[in-house]
Amino acid sequence: MKKLLLVAAIAGAIPFAAQAESNFTSAASGALSATARLNFTVTIPRVMYLQVGTGTNFSTVSTVDGLTFTVPGASVGAGGTIAGAGGDLTGGAVTVRVLGNAGNLSLNSGVTGQLSNGTNTIPWSAITVTAAPLTAGTTAGFTNAAITHPAFSATTGAGPTATAFTAVNTVVRQESKWTFAYDNTGVYAPGTYGATVANNGVVTYTLTSP
Repeated sequence: MKKLLLVAAIAGAIPFAAQAESNFTSAASGALSATARLNFTVTIPRVMYLQVGTGTNFSTVSTVDGLTFTVPGASVGAGGTIAGAGGDLTGGAVTVRVLGNAGNLSLNSGVTGQLSNGTNTIPWSAITVTAAPLTAGTTAGFTNAAITHPAFSATTGAGPTATAFTAVNTVVRQESKWTFAYDNTGVYAPGTYGATVANNGVVTYTLTSP
């Protein structure tokens, strides 16, 4: 039944894909001319695409990248930053791509709480983010520039400030790189923080349009 319905739908749509006409002319002598016209219609849907980390342009990829920061015992709370491991660009760095064709866009981050080891917590403010253009080159049609990372919430839920994208002719096409690091100025109880949903280790980025 599904195959029959599909064939019927396609067959019914063919006459309306491009409307044409025919004209016949005749004369005993002299130049002849006949015209025929086609009416073309193109329908563009509203689309949106967000990539943070591993992804394929205009596709849905289920891979969630992990970022790990390991503080040496002799350096706990010594200041500076600890570089990360992981990310599709490695070294704690990830690809960011934003696309939409329905006007201005807004990007926010969301957390379920502060990083936890089951008992103690580390605030998300201890995770720093540096935005920069992608170094591997620009994807055709995109603007390759630093995209501001939306601030993490100090408690739970969406962050206090979203990143806004201004559309040009209703279209946004931007890409960037985010490099994450751990701010090693605080001293916290030993343990592994985050890594799982239960320990609030997952950040969800949400892109919205009007």
